[in-house]
Amino acid sequence: MADIELVLPPLTQLNTPYPSISYLARSLRGHGFASRQRDLGIELALRVYSQDGLRAIFDEIDAAGAATREGARFLDERAAHEGAIDAVVAFLQGHDRAIARRVLQPGWLRAGPRLAAADLSAFGAASIDDAARHVATLYLADLADLVASEVDEGFALHRYHHRLAASAQSFEPMLSRLSQQTLLDRWLDELGDTLAAPVVALSVPFPGNLYGALRLGRRLQARGVRVVMGGGYVNTELREVDDPRLWDIVDALCYDDGEGPLRRVLEYWGGGADRRQRTRTRDGFVDHPGDEPPAYAADYGDLRLDSYLQVVDTTNPAHRLWGDGRWNKITLAHGCYWKKCSFCDTKLDYISRYLPSPAAGLVEAVDELVRHTGQRGFHFVDEAAPPAALRRFAEGLAARRLEIAWWGNIRFEAAYTPEVCEQLAGAGLVAVTGGLEVASDRLLARMQKGVTIEQVARAASNFTGAGVLVHAYLMYGFPTQTAQETVDSAEIVRQLFVEGVLHSAFWHRFVLTRHAGVFTEPGRYGVVPRPVPGAFAQNDVPHDDPEGADHDAFDEPLPRMLAAWMAGAQLDRPVHTWFPFAAPPTTEPPDRVARALAQ
Repeated sequence: MADIELVLPPLTQLNTPYPSISYLARSLRGHGFASRQRDLGIELALRVYSQDGLRAIFDEIDAAGAATREGARFLDERAAHEGAIDAVVAFLQGHDRAIARRVLQPGWLRAGPRLAAADLSAFGAASIDDAARHVATLYLADLADLVASEVDEGFALHRYHHRLAASAQSFEPMLSRLSQQTLLDRWLDELGDTLAAPVVALSVPFPGNLYGALRLGRRLQARGVRVVMGGGYVNTELREVDDPRLWDIVDALCYDDGEGPLRRVLEYWGGGADRRQRTRTRDGFVDHPGDEPPAYAADYGDLRLDSYLQVVDTTNPAHRLWGDGRWNKITLAHGCYWKKCSFCDTKLDYISRYLPSPAAGLVEAVDELVRHTGQRGFHFVDEAAPPAALRRFAEGLAARRLEIAWWGNIRFEAAYTPEVCEQLAGAGLVAVTGGLEVASDRLLARMQKGVTIEQVARAASNFTGAGVLVHAYLMYGFPTQTAQETVDSAEIVRQLFVEGVLHSAFWHRFVLTRHAGVFTEPGRYGVVPRPVPGAFAQNDVPHDDPEGADHDAFDEPLPRMLAAWMAGAQLDRPVHTWFPFAAPPTTEPPDRVARALAQ
């Protein structure tokens, strides 16, 4: 029997296992621990999206009476849904691609609101498989909406009870929900009862995993299983949690890179000396000295990789990289080599402690994963991949003659010359994502981003010139940001699309977090934090921005203009006309990006 079971609670991705437990498995294997991995998110999803699952869901709706008109319509068409669902899932798993044209036939899949509004114009006449996967994904999303409206309001395609966990000000709503039992709860309880190891580690990377983790933890602890919980949500939101009721559900929380803390907990619980690191229990926080390098590649062990669904839920080319295809996960370096951006959680160990991986060992791990999984796609999950390490990795691939496709996050460094970008593309680099944030000289300096607009434009151009897809992270609502700066930032983004050096982008609203430079020096950044005393989750902090614009007013128009530009539409429309209020015209020169590229 395994010493420990490493578990992903519902719900993250449907296309590939989130890598946290697989990194832990590789580390534990190196220290002699036997582990088993379970992704209960995909297991619960496959229970919902099955003929037996839909039959039980429709029986539940029928017994209670449909709460919505849409629910009643689905119930009337239950035979069609129950008949199609297993074929749809097999198609999305890649087991039965032959039915792609059947999926596209009007009327075979009964359309809910999402499917009825499907726009297939982005798919050409030859893109039958992609278009069919998009239709099938929208079909599953409609079914998820049905479950949310009629059976369990917290269920969604990629997350479960997200709202209960997102910066929760109180533990009470979560405890209240845990006392209930829906059909999905019963299914999750049944899955939890199949966990058999004496210790279970629950990975909680996102708010949408917390409810499932707590439900599993409570049931496991009640039957004598020791439960440890970690992951991104725990690292940020539960860093200083003090609600004693949590310890009736889990035995320990591990922080930061979990490999060392988890191993020390296992050794201690196994009768060894107490050398626990960055661990919180009912008795308080403990952190004995010593660190070990975290794992740099996943080990998928006995996970059923062929069970995942190759969904296409967006036509954004970069976002499809996250959701479409099953990527092996790998890391060039833990932590961030820059670690200065004032909006980032740079005070946390897993960002501030920079540890590059050994290049030779990384290439060896790539070779091992190709042989184990049979798949040659790799996603670097670095905070920002270092340019020099990328070049060494490319050289290692060339020396071993390993042919793979890979992508990851970068900073738009001056080091990415045309020659370097050609070298990386020649070694299989297919896409990069990077932060432009607010394309404003003043705000980039205040953010300590360490890049200029001209530098970003030239690096992006060098990548696109080498045939690499480029995606930019954008931000609005940074403290003291004016309406003029938002308009000017959008104008720079427009010019990047006009010049063809940007393929896709996404605007994120600034969030003040407890472990960022802006929070530790609020006066310097002109922000007024309003922390909630005694909040259960304590990372995202409400704040006032007395010097800034009304950032709420930009929530809708920014994504709308971006969607048009990504489609190649309305690129000559003046930016300020996109806003449904009197926005100022841009002050940026109309050829600023073009001049940067010409230099």
